[in-house]
Amino acid sequence: MRLSRLLPLCLAMTGCVMDPDEPVFLSGTVLEADGSPWQGGPLTLMRPRTVGEGATAYSEYEPWGEVPVAADGGYVHRLAARDTGADELPRSSPWSDVTAFQLHLPTGVDGAGDYMEFHFKRDVHLPPLRRWDSRVRLVEVAAGLRLAWEAVPPAGDIPEPRVFVRVHGATGLAWLIREGEGEPWLYPELLEDFTDGQARVQARSQGLRPWVPGPDIDTGYSVMHEAPPVPLPFTGRVPASRGADCQVEKLVVSPCPFTDGKLGAVVLPRPGNSLAKELVVRLRQPLRPARVIVRGLYNPAPEMVLHVEGSADDATWQPLGQSAPLSRGDEIPATNDFSTLGNAQHFVDVRMPPGAPMVTRVRLRLSYASTGEGQPPSGPGYFATLREVSVFAAP
Repeated sequence: MRLSRLLPLCLAMTGCVMDPDEPVFLSGTVLEADGSPWQGGPLTLMRPRTVGEGATAYSEYEPWGEVPVAADGGYVHRLAARDTGADELPRSSPWSDVTAFQLHLPTGVDGAGDYMEFHFKRDVHLPPLRRWDSRVRLVEVAAGLRLAWEAVPPAGDIPEPRVFVRVHGATGLAWLIREGEGEPWLYPELLEDFTDGQARVQARSQGLRPWVPGPDIDTGYSVMHEAPPVPLPFTGRVPASRGADCQVEKLVVSPCPFTDGKLGAVVLPRPGNSLAKELVVRLRQPLRPARVIVRGLYNPAPEMVLHVEGSADDATWQPLGQSAPLSRGDEIPATNDFSTLGNAQHFVDVRMPPGAPMVTRVRLRLSYASTGEGQPPSGPGYFATLREVSVFAAP
């Protein structure tokens, strides 16, 4: 393990510049799932390259080097100051952030993956990286099928992780459950016909690791554990709303990008400069709705409630159901696939009570949650982007 004797002195002064070839060391410990020293071979060090241009540009990590691991599970990897920007010299770089890195364990044969993402310039000692034996599985109970998994074991000073459940489609994220905001139930309506038929569980911890005394010397890091994908024992169900037109305010949209079975996040078309306050799905024939699933709803305001209403004549609206208050959605699973990025997006399943009325229109709108017991919502909310809206008919 190496800690430069000159670094604290350097930091205490107004600053010092490292020579481009001066060594910078990355060190830490790797553990097997049972806590014993890692014996699974070298780790992969990755860096982010910018893909695309302008507003659609994103960072995609790619392999950059190998990090050998000693028999006791420790590693010390040497880089140069020019690699991390510690020499403070201006130069062009292929990396979207010269201080950003990922350190990956080899991917398991079952598809499990464990890695750490971090930023650093000078010597850093990372938290321990331990393989997660998730034992993820489907459990059948009276209410249906749900996922279960083993907790991530504590490792050093790493904070307790947040767990996410995801279902992916070919063109984007189909479902996301944040632990504590919903139970990990799984059913055919979640899959429809645009997913790969698998559920994924990820545990993510985020923290700061102080290295030496001084301002701004903490190393920010995230530790990600990806459980093996779980094949689901049923096929998806296509909603009655597939291919239906939709209406934003008074603007009829045909074809509608929110009923087309594609999962890309789309900005709601809207008249003028204001955000849309409501979205109406214009069903092709009358039906009695059983549930409405909304995917990728983006609204950064906290404590919003999604309301679902129905109409048979496009004039009189009846409440059909509503969601629990939605969080800001700031905590998201990590991904290197831009299409599955779920930043501040909500995936909501609103179930209708038995005996819901026959309708030809289904309207979605948002309101702020009540500010106190017996107090009405304070006003309407606004839609920014959506992925898909699905209306399923009662049998």
